[in-house]
Amino acid sequence: MNTDSSALTALGLSSFHSRQLDDDTSNLVPARVTRVDHARLEALTASGPVVAHIPRRHRTPPLVVGDWVVLDEDAAQVVRVLERRTTLCRAAAGTSTERQVIAANIDRVFVVMGLDGDFKVRRLERYLALCADADVEVVVLLTKAAASSDVEAKVAACREVATYEGVVAIAAVDVVDGVAPELPARHVEAGTTVALLGSSGAGKSTLVNHLLGRSRMATGHVRSGDDRGRHTTTHRELIALPGGGLLVDNPGMRELALWLDGDGLDRAFGDVEAFASACHFSDCQHDGEPGCAIEAALDDGRLSYARFESYLQLQREAEANARRRNQKQQREHERNFSKHIRATQRAQRRRKGN
Repeated sequence: MNTDSSALTALGLSSFHSRQLDDDTSNLVPARVTRVDHARLEALTASGPVVAHIPRRHRTPPLVVGDWVVLDEDAAQVVRVLERRTTLCRAAAGTSTERQVIAANIDRVFVVMGLDGDFKVRRLERYLALCADADVEVVVLLTKAAASSDVEAKVAACREVATYEGVVAIAAVDVVDGVAPELPARHVEAGTTVALLGSSGAGKSTLVNHLLGRSRMATGHVRSGDDRGRHTTTHRELIALPGGGLLVDNPGMRELALWLDGDGLDRAFGDVEAFASACHFSDCQHDGEPGCAIEAALDDGRLSYARFESYLQLQREAEANARRRNQKQQREHERNFSKHIRATQRAQRRRKGN
């Protein structure tokens, strides 16, 4: 296999992926997916950018930005998809029974929130649960700091809820007006893949342009009525930065329904879980039971009611989504079983007829 280890490492190839590569076929090359358009993808190889066809057998599950694939250079098509190291997921917009992979093989997420009408602590908690479930690091970037009069209070509010151990930094920045403009680049080391998450108008495209050192992504003005922006990013794309590191730019998300496959909610609400573990009864419902540590923390102010209600709301949402997913899987199982029975009956009738 045609590989250049240093060039591939710069594209984010880890030992997890290199162990999956064979080295006996000269016309095959590993490639990092930078964009997907139906049956066509764009990717980066050790030699540079390429365009390749995605055969039908590799379209389910669909490839996403950040995936590693093996390409046949002569045929310009995907021959193999490598197993993902991490997946950043949400429930697909408009439904809670389909998983949408936002990006694959991510090391870190920049959660981008504007210090204007875009700022919502409860939304940050949702983002942190998603990132914790993916087991990726998080940097919270509070943008438009130069125009905000209560920066310190909002940073403090974020720190109160950022109990996920993967949060490595929370900072107010303004790359346009010179508030800590150097900070984002510190968290995009060579070979590291960072995904940007945030609402429209939060400043993601401005941040991409700043890290690139040029205007590559279109930027738009926010509406004066609600501080919400237009969607200036229309597709997901992996972008290699000149100083090393890679960025996944995502369109602004109007809806972020949770898709949790692990313990992301518990990790994002580590403070709540710590209180709950101290309850006298292991199955405490936190509703009048004696020895309830949650109620004691609420009473003396160690845990805010807003924080606990947010936890309960996300817990209810995650449980409801899980029930719907299980119901869908059960229906699919029943349909497949019925198809199997009918096929068996048809085969038996054919044998009897012969």
